[in-house]
Amino acid sequence: MVDKLQQGDRLPELTLNLTDGSTLTLPGDMSSRYLAVLFYRGVW
Repeated sequence: MVDKLQQGDRLPELTLNLTDGSTLTLPGDMSSRYLAVLFYRGVW
């Protein structure tokens, strides 16, 4: 199991596939130092 991030920890690099086919790399593609990431697992 992966440990939770604690306050002050750096976000590990993530590459996300977007619905339009492009990708987003976090935190590299963000213009701000601060970031909140929300994951929603929907069931359709």
